[in-house]
Amino acid sequence: MLMLAAAGIAMAVTLGCVVLMRVFRSGAASWQDSMTSMARGNLADLFIFVEPRRLRLITLAAVIAIPSLILLVTGNPVITVIVAVIVMAGPQVLLKVLRRKRHHKLALQMPDGLASLAGALRAGLSLPQALAGLAEQQPAPFCQEFELVVRKQRLGMPLDQALAELEARVPGNEVSMFVTAVRIARELGGNLSESLERLADTLRRRLAMEGKIRALTSQGKIQGWIVGLLPIFLAGVLNLMEPEAMKPLFTTTMGYVVLGAIALLEFIGFMLIRKIVSIEV
Repeated sequence: MLMLAAAGIAMAVTLGCVVLMRVFRSGAASWQDSMTSMARGNLADLFIFVEPRRLRLITLAAVIAIPSLILLVTGNPVITVIVAVIVMAGPQVLLKVLRRKRHHKLALQMPDGLASLAGALRAGLSLPQALAGLAEQQPAPFCQEFELVVRKQRLGMPLDQALAELEARVPGNEVSMFVTAVRIARELGGNLSESLERLADTLRRRLAMEGKIRALTSQGKIQGWIVGLLPIFLAGVLNLMEPEAMKPLFTTTMGYVVLGAIALLEFIGFMLIRKIVSIEV
């Protein structure tokens, strides 16, 4: 009986190890594919060119080094796991931040760029020639996006298809309205330079309105950050002042439940405030 029990335990342990190894390999392969896709696709769309292998090594080093440092400083495995999850999600969050900043900067450059394009068309240049001159004169990221359109056209791609890919690559109403105006002018005729001038004026007014709304809602956004960070700040201060009183919060099951409830309520409050102060124009 003892031999059978020992054999059963050994088989269970072996099967468990095999399952864990397969899960680990599957997760590692999925993570490697996501890093490769990010380097070759998402970052390339932002004109940030990084080798997939280098991006994987940097991310892996951060995932290993930062949680290990947190574990040495705090000695708390729960905090270490939380930090590890945050570090693993860091590349995706950073990608979203970079994409949002790039699109906002491109939206700010669109009115001046469209006005320059209208002036070039009025001077007698064709649309491809005007786009080529625009790509050379305007600053990044505006020049990068339109230079890519010009290069694709020179390689034989139709202009309509290059503009469609620009619209798909750069989300936002500004680019969509520009592409729509060009399509209408090419298919139905009309004064494209005048349409672009009106569009540039419309975009300027929209940006001015968005700036006013952003200034009026800035106080609410600051309140959201204060509400979200104040409990964390108070927990850190109390942990320094009364470590024995705060110890059950990080070492007991009830403490973990309380921390989870606090994190959930903090997230709900932050999202509600963000929803209130987010106004679409």
